[in-house]
Amino acid sequence: MKKRQVRKKLKAKFYVLVSLAILISIGLLIGFKGVDSRVKNDTIEGDKKNITLTKQIIYPTIYITGSGGDVSSVDRLVSRILPVKNVAAKKSIAITANISRNYELKVEGEISKDNRYPLIEFGTVKGTDSGELYSKGMQKAVDYLISHYKVPWINIVGFSSGATGAVYYMIDTATNEKFPPINKYVSLEGEYNKATGLQVGETLADVLVNGPLLKTSMYQYIADGYRKISPKVQMMLLEGDFNTVKQTDSAMPWADGFSIYHLFKENGNEVTMTLYPTKTSHSKAPTNPIVVQYIKNFIYGTP
Repeated sequence: MKKRQVRKKLKAKFYVLVSLAILISIGLLIGFKGVDSRVKNDTIEGDKKNITLTKQIIYPTIYITGSGGDVSSVDRLVSRILPVKNVAAKKSIAITANISRNYELKVEGEISKDNRYPLIEFGTVKGTDSGELYSKGMQKAVDYLISHYKVPWINIVGFSSGATGAVYYMIDTATNEKFPPINKYVSLEGEYNKATGLQVGETLADVLVNGPLLKTSMYQYIADGYRKISPKVQMMLLEGDFNTVKQTDSAMPWADGFSIYHLFKENGNEVTMTLYPTKTSHSKAPTNPIVVQYIKNFIYGTP
């Protein structure tokens, strides 16, 4: 009897010890997996931080093309602006957002490491004068930039219908903190009121003080949203004095190109309007040496 009891006790102790060993092993395995998981997570998080920390910092100026869609018009301007004296600014990439293919992006070229103030060209591929379509394409383009670079602010130069898109973009993104603030804006013979000229009895002075008598939906969108744009944005509106009698740059009436002047004056922006002498038609404005000098001086502070 005593032997049987001893055997039972030994078996019980054996089972207890085996059970404890199994539990300890499981615990160690779980512990190791947990540690491994944390290490992996820390590495991933660390990599993310490293990627963020190593993003190249750029202060780009985006040159928005006119209604033709391709970037050829602003490419002519960019090539004439360079070189920029005492500024690390170089031609870099051309971004197109195809408005007929759900704003499919195409990026050509590169931004070199020493290019702190890159000149970037933007187009819509298919031609348009729609501020809404320009704005959506621009948002895709800027989203690309901020995902690849650290962008504290941007400048914009809008040519012709590209100026429509520039102002629509500024309105549409003004309250979205993911988009960089606008530093400076140049309107080169911009369109804001569907190429609407002076009405009977209306003068350019009236437009500059009160805005246009005839307001199209294009203009009205700007009039309804301009207060969203920061008054810190510095602006220059350029119009060519191609025909003084008709008050036109050959395509855009001055009454249209300057139709937004009173809005941003009222908004508190530092805004200037300039009529420059020219024998160059609207489509050739980006090649005009006077235009080039105005933009270089305003954007880069250099001749």
